[in-house]
Amino acid sequence: MVKRILTGAGFVEGKTFKETRFLKPPQSTYAVYMDSFTRRGADSVNLIKEHTYTIELYSYKADPTAEAEIEKMFDTLGIEYEKSERYWLDTESLYQIVYTFDFIEK
Repeated sequence: MVKRILTGAGFVEGKTFKETRFLKPPQSTYAVYMDSFTRRGADSVNLIKEHTYTIELYSYKADPTAEAEIEKMFDTLGIEYEKSERYWLDTESLYQIVYTFDFIEK
């Protein structure tokens, strides 16, 4: 699901978005995501997977267009999400915004 959101928002897997981290970050706005999940079910059969995704958006200057595209994909797909405030990371000289959402896979 997270790949669908980010590609729909114009990001390219491996170039402007990756899972966990970039060893050498792009020189443009980019995103990394993390996926934690719980498996559950009934009668000893785990048929439900509950994901908690985090998308971290990084930019060298404020990028409201990238934010709007990600948020548009959430709205298009009908996914509830939380968005943090944009904050400056002094050590990285980047802005960061964090999106968090849950997704249930059956």
